[in-house]
Amino acid sequence: MINTLTQIDHYKLLQQTFPDLGQEDITTLLQASEPQYYPAGVDICREGDIGDSMFILAEGEVDVIVHASNRQEIHIDVVGANNYFGEMALLGETTRTATIRTCTACHTLQISHTEFLPIAHSNPTLLRALLRQIIGHLRTNDQAVIRELNLKNTSLEKAYEDLAAQEELRSQFIATLSHELRTPLTAIKGFLGLVNQGAMQGESLKVALDSITRNVNTMVGLTNDLLILYEMRPAAPEFAYVNLPDILIESLNTARETLNGQSAAVTLDIAPNIANIFADKRSLVLALRALIENAFKFNPDKKPVHIRAFCPTQKEVAISVTDQGIGIPQADLERIFEAFVRLEKEGSQQLFPGLGVGLTIAKYVVERHNGRIGVESIPQQGSTFTIYIPQ
Repeated sequence: MINTLTQIDHYKLLQQTFPDLGQEDITTLLQASEPQYYPAGVDICREGDIGDSMFILAEGEVDVIVHASNRQEIHIDVVGANNYFGEMALLGETTRTATIRTCTACHTLQISHTEFLPIAHSNPTLLRALLRQIIGHLRTNDQAVIRELNLKNTSLEKAYEDLAAQEELRSQFIATLSHELRTPLTAIKGFLGLVNQGAMQGESLKVALDSITRNVNTMVGLTNDLLILYEMRPAAPEFAYVNLPDILIESLNTARETLNGQSAAVTLDIAPNIANIFADKRSLVLALRALIENAFKFNPDKKPVHIRAFCPTQKEVAISVTDQGIGIPQADLERIFEAFVRLEKEGSQQLFPGLGVGLTIAKYVVERHNGRIGVESIPQQGSTFTIYIPQ
């Protein structure tokens, strides 16, 4: 340990640290003190070790650290000059209750139990005064530790709540994925069994093969959605000036194919002043397809869906998809863009197909276009999702 710090008046330091002690007591205590110097990043004492010395910090800063049951370090406090630690060691060898680690180079005065014991025996007044101050210091430290541990406990409780929510979401996702894959697989297996038995001939065979193709496409679509969500970077974007009506028609046709014709009527309203937009066509089709699919899916009465493209300002283009379906409660509007979130509950009267990733993908695509996505909804009346993209 090399002395690279400034010279400290140790007598004055002891006076400032122990203001209740008189001049003679300070002088006596100084005689039992030994200067020590520590570089930054070292442990002056370690939690759990046996200690026989008290340390008074003359210069520098130290971290006070305790450990959880899993040995995880918990930072309790930062202590500066004119403070002390390890004081219980003056009463005899004791186990350190915390680790003291230097933040900066530190200069300390070290008082060992061996040096202090004769002083305590010959000067009971000094011992009583010192004990009063040490007890107060311990009480203050204990309160700081309890306060910090309570904060850590609150954080841990929040973390456990988050883990429980994630576990519930994971279980829900697995159940949803199993159901969504089982339905097309059952249909495929059934038709293939009939075909292999020779029971499907002529027009019936064509119907069976069409059904098999549709269900295979459904499974491919589910798999693609998962891959896109997992990677969150569907192919390298290729931005170019593209025709917005073409993108809308392609998105609509793709959504209809995904739902095997189970879609509502659609009205298109495209403002005449919309010029070509600078976008990645493939991913934008993906985002719009997700919005249109939702408008069809959460619209059990198959009421007409309205798609509108317009320019709310001179600097951006907006595309809105409006349905007259079941709507979304106000409290759930913040959650609908999270992956795998499904608002309907199992056992309810209405259950809808899908994994709950379409809006997550749509939001990601729109943000990659430096745009934004908004939603307005009234339960049992319908929803409007609007994408805003810079011109």
